[in-house]
Amino acid sequence: MEKRFKDVLGWKKRLKARIPRRLKYTVLSDVIEFLIAHTPILDGNGEPPAFIEFGGGGFIPVGNHLVELMATRADLADGMTVVDIGSGIGRNAVALSKRFGSISYVGFDVVRFGVRWCQKHFATMPNFRFQHANIFNSFYNPRGCERAETYQFPVPTHSADFIFATSVFTHMPRAEVTHYLSETARCLKAGGRAYFTCFILDAESRKQIEAGVSFFGFRCARDGSLVESLEEPDLAVAYERQMFEGMAVRAGLEVVAFYPGSWRGIGYEDFQDAYVLRAAGGSADRGPT
Repeated sequence: MEKRFKDVLGWKKRLKARIPRRLKYTVLSDVIEFLIAHTPILDGNGEPPAFIEFGGGGFIPVGNHLVELMATRADLADGMTVVDIGSGIGRNAVALSKRFGSISYVGFDVVRFGVRWCQKHFATMPNFRFQHANIFNSFYNPRGCERAETYQFPVPTHSADFIFATSVFTHMPRAEVTHYLSETARCLKAGGRAYFTCFILDAESRKQIEAGVSFFGFRCARDGSLVESLEEPDLAVAYERQMFEGMAVRAGLEVVAFYPGSWRGIGYEDFQDAYVLRAAGGSADRGPT
């Protein structure tokens, strides 16, 4: 956990990057995509080179850790049809491919060069499919022309056993999260599960914020959420617990379990908070809350 926290600290320091973010995810992104597509320079050795990895550091250990959490907390298993919302540059996909040989995986992301790297890396594994979602995001895809609140996941209705998103809802406003929860309910089979990481404000996290020991403050209100910075509202977004759970239920999902994260300044298993949700039709078991 100490190593994981140091990785996150390093990520936070990079939030104010030397390269302006708009340049990084436009012109520089085009160059990176070209190099991936036409040369072996950025292929890496089982993982992308560190300087193009945008998931926060610790590619292999963090990916393995997240997959382990999804397996133990939410019953992710081999043979499932899995949808990865915000597949990034393959951190979770690489970990999944090493652990589960027979899953059917679909990942989509707004960063085109991340999708391109994954398509190249998994070219010999037809059960892993990646798609670029050209959705506008001021943080990662400022040139995007689609809207997250109307985007349809690239999978058929009631076809997925498991859907997950790590470090995705933490960058999205309420209208977009509401739609993604509805799309999750549409795509899951009856009883299928979802695992979403997020930042949740409840009695404990607010106590930690007021004590000055939490990693974020979330003191700026914006469109029904709390954000870390009004200048970069997609940087880090938090939701009141009652609001988030209400959004999930209205979308057609049941809350199975909630796991608090160490961003609160307490040594939990993972940095972000996490929910296990279930589509209607599953059993009524319930984990930690």
